[in-house]
Amino acid sequence: MAGSHVQLGRARQAQVADRVAAKVADVLKADAAFESGSVALSARIAGAAAAAIVDLPVSVRRELSKRQGELARRIRGLVETFSDAPDGGKIALEIPKAVEPSKGEGLGKIATAEEGERLLGELAVARKIEDWAGPVAGANELQRDFGIARSTLNRWQHAGEVIALLKGTRKHVYPIEQFIDGRPAKGIGTIAALVSNQRVAWLWLSQPNPMLGGRRPINLLKQDHADEVVDAARTYFAAQ
Repeated sequence: MAGSHVQLGRARQAQVADRVAAKVADVLKADAAFESGSVALSARIAGAAAAAIVDLPVSVRRELSKRQGELARRIRGLVETFSDAPDGGKIALEIPKAVEPSKGEGLGKIATAEEGERLLGELAVARKIEDWAGPVAGANELQRDFGIARSTLNRWQHAGEVIALLKGTRKHVYPIEQFIDGRPAKGIGTIAALVSNQRVAWLWLSQPNPMLGGRRPINLLKQDHADEVVDAARTYFAAQ
C-alpha cells in the first residue's frame, strides 16, 4: 500500500508540474524578450517548484507564502550557481566617483488622509454590481426562478453559507453562479468565513486563480473539489 501511495503522490506532482510549466510557458512566449530556450527552461523550473510544494503540509505552505521574497531570492541564487562564467554571470557596472545631486521636484505636497479620500472620490467610477459580480438575483427572483424559499435563504445568510452582496443601502442580492441544485456550492461557507468582506470573497471565488492552475474557484466548488479550493483560500488569505 505504501508503494501505491508514493506512486500516486509522484503522479500528482508530475501533473501539477506539467500544468504549471505549460501556463508559465504560455505567459513567457508572449514576451518578445524571452528566447525559446529561456521559455522552456523557466517553465520547467517553475513546474519543478510547484511539484515540490504540492504535497507539503498546509502549515509549511502558509509559511512559504509569508516568505515569498526569501524563497525567490534562494531560487535565483541556486540558478546562478550553475553559470559557467567565472564571475557567476554577473554584469559589471561602472560606478561614477561623483554622483550628481538630483534636481527633481520630489513628491510635491503630501495630501492629508481626508484630502486623499476626497480626491479618490472624484476619480472613482460608479459600476453596476453585475459588471463585476456577474448575474445576481434578489430573494424574490431566487424563489420564483429557482424555488429557493426566502426563509431558507435567510437561514443560509445568517449561517454564513451563502455570499450576499449589499446593493444600495439595504437590499442584498446573491450571485446566481454560486448555486447548484438549488443550494450554495459546498465550500462557500468555509471560504466566506476566511474573509470578513463578502465582496472580496466573491471576487476571489469568481476570478481565475493561478494557485489553481488558472481555474476559477467557483467552478471547482461546483465540481466537488471543495478541499482543493479551501486549501488554496487558506494559503492565500493567511498571507494577507
